[in-house]
Amino acid sequence: MAIKNISSLMGNMKESYDKSKDKSRWRVLAGMNREYHDTFIGGENKLWQIKSEEVKPGEFVAVGTEVSRYDNDLEKIMKDGSPVPFGSVTPQNRGISIIMGGIQTYSSDSSNLLCKELLSNKQAALEQKLKCQVNKMMDDPTFRKKYNEHKDRLRRAYI
Repeated sequence: MAIKNISSLMGNMKESYDKSKDKSRWRVLAGMNREYHDTFIGGENKLWQIKSEEVKPGEFVAVGTEVSRYDNDLEKIMKDGSPVPFGSVTPQNRGISIIMGGIQTYSSDSSNLLCKELLSNKQAALEQKLKCQVNKMMDDPTFRKKYNEHKDRLRRAYI
C-alpha cells in the first residue's frame, strides 16, 4: 500500500468503518516513538498506521498507510495500555471533515512493539514521508518561526 496524506487515508478508513459488520472490534492505539506520535487503527481485517508530528499546540502534520492485516494477535497488543479519550478532525475535499472520537489505548510500549517487531519494513518510508511534509511546510517563513517557537517550548518543558 502507498503512503497517503491523512485526508485520503481517513477517507479510506471511514469507508471501511461504514461497511464494517462488527464496529465493536475496531481499536485505536497511540504512543510516542522518539519525536513522532504513532497511531494504529485496526478493524475490518486491516491495520493502518498514522505517523504524526505536532507542529503547533493541537495541530499535527501526519501521513499514514495500511500496514498489515488486523488479526486476533494484533488486537491483543492494541488492547494493552491505558484507556484515554481521543478525538480527531480531518478536513476532506468538498468542505467537509471526518470527525472521530472515542476511547483509545495509550501505550508507547505497545506502539513501539508494533513499529519495531511487527511492522518495521514500513517505518522508514513513513518517517521519510513525514519529514518531507514538515520540510515543505518549513519553507514558509511564518510557519517556520511558529514551528520553531513551539518546538523550543516543548524542549524547555522537559528540562
